[in-house]
Amino acid sequence: MRMVRILLFVFFGVNVLSAQVAEIRPGTQSVKDGDDRMQVNDWRGAVADYTTAITADPGFADAYYKRSVALTKLARFSEALQDQKEAQRLNPEIMNIYDTSAQLRMLVEDYPGAVEDYTKAIQFSPARTELYNRKAHAQMANGDFTAAVASYDQLIALESQDTLAYVFRALANINLKDYPAAQKDISYALTLDSKNTIALEVWGLLLIEQQEYPQAISVLDKAIIINPDFALAFYNRGVAKRLSEDNIGADIDFSRAIELDHNITTAYFNRAMAKRQLGYSEASIEDYDKALALDKNYVEAIFFRGLTKKLLGDYQGAIEDYERILAINPNDAETFNNRANIRMLFGDYNLAIADYNTAIRLNETYSIAFYNRAIANMMSSKRMEACSDFRSSFDLGYQPALTALDDFCQTR
Repeated sequence: MRMVRILLFVFFGVNVLSAQVAEIRPGTQSVKDGDDRMQVNDWRGAVADYTTAITADPGFADAYYKRSVALTKLARFSEALQDQKEAQRLNPEIMNIYDTSAQLRMLVEDYPGAVEDYTKAIQFSPARTELYNRKAHAQMANGDFTAAVASYDQLIALESQDTLAYVFRALANINLKDYPAAQKDISYALTLDSKNTIALEVWGLLLIEQQEYPQAISVLDKAIIINPDFALAFYNRGVAKRLSEDNIGADIDFSRAIELDHNITTAYFNRAMAKRQLGYSEASIEDYDKALALDKNYVEAIFFRGLTKKLLGDYQGAIEDYERILAINPNDAETFNNRANIRMLFGDYNLAIADYNTAIRLNETYSIAFYNRAIANMMSSKRMEACSDFRSSFDLGYQPALTALDDFCQTR
């Protein structure tokens, strides 16, 4: 469940003057015109000028590179990346080419490609410490936390007093479940800067992972006192409160996090979960909707919205949500089980049995699905099949099935 928001930064800043025109070429004047437009933030005009240069001289690497910068300013990231690739092909030694290409890859979520480009950038500029940090972030985004730790090791070898390097190495180690290493890094980071709110936030995260919720709340309190506008500190304190069953406090913290940052998708989801526990079912639907407006494929939000719709009697709405999940993940056994449960309410026993069959095929140890299919078989006058399912459910550890065996199957 996506409850704890991971703190990752994407660094993107390019210098249009980093690529220099080294010779007079057919497109040189158009490139200069494009540079002038870039200086006054006329990105579209710059794209047009650089395109003119490329038309005049298709082998002009600087023109491709600079057009990629202008396209990036227009948020046309895929096109910008194609220009970066062409510039690299024509001239692999353009200053900063691999760094800017890596940043573009991060924006289009090509994390392996970003790691590859940052590796090349480091080969050209091994003393640029920020490249190690960016490479580590790309590795973390790609889920390769072991490699990220190694990158932070290299960065710390170059900059032993870099507070955030220790903080983010701790974050990587949290994901590796190496809690002692993470604690050591956080402690050292706080000796370097005792009021570093990011260090405190990651420490709170570590305590949440270790299920030490009161301690996590205390640490995040300190971060919030230092920076009352730190959205992630409020968010993670809300997580700690919800996990310690303080749903009222969690609701308040998630609301504050949302006020400070409207784009924390998981804040809407977790506030919905807190409201659901407080009995505010209709209000929780609104938050699930907001989470899904930010991430239409947020399966957990769809799943729990479906459960809540069922609770409110909106059975058709619940089925629609379950079908939406199955369109994303056709191998979700629990969703088949839940859709079958609603079909049972309509008396559609054959359709329900078909869904339970699929759930069991996907998860052969799904004891509740066996139990539910037994009920559907009983309602369909299939007593032998029902008793077999009750027996399977009990054998898999679902205790209520024993009562059903006694009541309906005369097992003893």
